[in-house]
Amino acid sequence: MTQPPVNPTLISTPESGTEPTLLAGRYELLGEIGAGGMGRVYRARDRETGEILALKTLKPELAADPGMSERFKNELRLARRITHKNVCRIYDFNRTDALAFITMEYVEGETLRALIDRSGPLAPSRAIAIALQICAGLREAHAQGVVHRDLKPENVMIAKSGVVKLMDFGIARSVDTSTTQTIIGTPAYMAPEQAQGRAVDARTDIYALGLTLYECLTARCAFTGATPIEIAIKQVQSRPTPLRTVRPDIPPALEAAVLRCLEKEREQRFASIDVLTAALTHTTAGSRRPTATTSVTPAPSNTWRWVALTLLAIVIGGIWHKKSNAPVMPPMPVATAPSMPAIRPAPPAPVNPPPPLPAEAPSPSFDTPRMPPLNEPSFGSPLPEFDRVKAAAEAGDANAQFRLAHMLWDGTAGTRDETQARDWMERAAEQGHRDAQFALGSFYERRNDVRTAAGWYQRAAEAGHNDARNALLRLRQRTSARQQSR
Repeated sequence: MTQPPVNPTLISTPESGTEPTLLAGRYELLGEIGAGGMGRVYRARDRETGEILALKTLKPELAADPGMSERFKNELRLARRITHKNVCRIYDFNRTDALAFITMEYVEGETLRALIDRSGPLAPSRAIAIALQICAGLREAHAQGVVHRDLKPENVMIAKSGVVKLMDFGIARSVDTSTTQTIIGTPAYMAPEQAQGRAVDARTDIYALGLTLYECLTARCAFTGATPIEIAIKQVQSRPTPLRTVRPDIPPALEAAVLRCLEKEREQRFASIDVLTAALTHTTAGSRRPTATTSVTPAPSNTWRWVALTLLAIVIGGIWHKKSNAPVMPPMPVATAPSMPAIRPAPPAPVNPPPPLPAEAPSPSFDTPRMPPLNEPSFGSPLPEFDRVKAAAEAGDANAQFRLAHMLWDGTAGTRDETQARDWMERAAEQGHRDAQFALGSFYERRNDVRTAAGWYQRAAEAGHNDARNALLRLRQRTSARQQSR
């Protein structure tokens, strides 16, 4: 039976005391959670799967416009290319009579805009932590050839767990499309090239992230004006008030990073999200002690104090080592030294399967080949296998991250931590480790999260993983058979 047309402004909710509206005979609206220029967003239940999700409607007058409808479909096409924990997953595009809508992952939390409005300027450490998660999501989008083009606090969700998720790729544009651009976006967060209708690239998102970080730290926009045109002109011609003029407690290195994001010429901004991430990570170190590559010379008048403090540190260090029962670790050999022995991976420890969960919640697992060789750091004395693997994983070795995930999952590390296991597996997968991508596909398939499983299988298959290709084909056949049986 055909559903009658639904006007989003008249959709009833449980709060109004009426029965929830049902869309397309499937989606039960439970309440409105947001609204914008294009439509409204609702919390909904999928009656087919029982899953709670978000449902974004397009205003009927916009749904009738082929161009606006295409933007909605574009949001789906582009966002589906991005599988990352810091990007909100988009499911399907639907149309019922005059109403068009998208279903997507429901994130319980608040937008970055709501957080800033509620708490005011954020502590530099928290602002950096949020920015680094945004960087992680943008890195994956840029790797897939997608520029967001509308990054702003309203499009950043912060889950109750603290995970940051990028929303609304509705005006995103693939970087390999035509360079003919339309001026689309929010003037207060537009890069100069975007405001001028010129081609965009990854550095356009870096500019918008700089504006967002500026607002996190000051609770005010970098550029304001009486009209959108005035704001857009300022994006092209004006420079923001320096952060430390507004807020002197902001570290100089953080101010420098934000202002570099806001350079008018793209060539003067950070060259990529990876470079920006490194700069933001460095600012978290604050006044950490000098490294071997940093030369620090005390002022001449304080030289004797510097020498005294250094000698005191040596004496205290010697006393500490004498009192300690642990042997003193010898210096780490240089990795390129010809005398360094070859590192052989330790044989896998026996697998102790975790106790089964109740029948209604079967325990997912990582079905993958086990334990590839590690590029482990070399230590002067042997360390337990878990410590060696963890050290290599924290140094960024994808093989070690993959191995550590298994150890945490199986309990061979001495403890079983499913959350950390999945986190390390995702880190390896995000670095392109195809076995880790396949493992995550298997994990989510066992949880009956077919969409996420298919996304990871797809990435592994594109990297040449044969088992992932077969798994993806099996999922598609199963989905097709299920649709035909309805």
